[in-house]
Amino acid sequence: MGTISTVTIGTDTFSVYALTADPNADATSFHNLRLGVGPAAWLAAVATPDDQNRALVMASDWIDRSMEFTGTKTVAAQDREWPRDGATCGDDTVADGTTPDELAWATFWLAGQILADTSLADGEGTGSNVKSAKAGTAKVEFFSGTDGVRLPTTAWDYVACFADSGSLSGGTATGTDCDSAFSESDYERNQPWA
Repeated sequence: MGTISTVTIGTDTFSVYALTADPNADATSFHNLRLGVGPAAWLAAVATPDDQNRALVMASDWIDRSMEFTGTKTVAAQDREWPRDGATCGDDTVADGTTPDELAWATFWLAGQILADTSLADGEGTGSNVKSAKAGTAKVEFFSGTDGVRLPTTAWDYVACFADSGSLSGGTATGTDCDSAFSESDYERNQPWA
């Protein structure tokens, strides 16, 4: 099970998602098993322990500010969003007061990406406020904008099941013979209102 560990940068200490009390070693083990720019940046001799710790802090911050998780913080004043009580992953219940490994994995992956491209963490998100796009007679209308700071796909894949579904938008088709929640049985709802 994951944990919240601390890293020290200069004389300051910060909480980060990790697997053990040594998040730097955890992240090194994680990156040793992978290829790509993130692992290469993490494992490079020029990546000082302080820079690695900064990347872990930035990654943990990014996860916390871009996600609304199920459940509530175990202790309201804790530094991180996890551990949580009443959290779920899909239909599975997460034990109260625990932090899933996936939070650490997302942190390690993001930290490597941040070391590879430090401007990544300064981005304004991958969201879009485009409601519709039209070319000639073809038109696409989106369900909702995706404002805000978003996690890159790989990091999102690690933690998506813990997202509070109340914060996710879904679509509904109207103007047909009934409203559709886009379930499998609703694909043929294309008759006009009677």
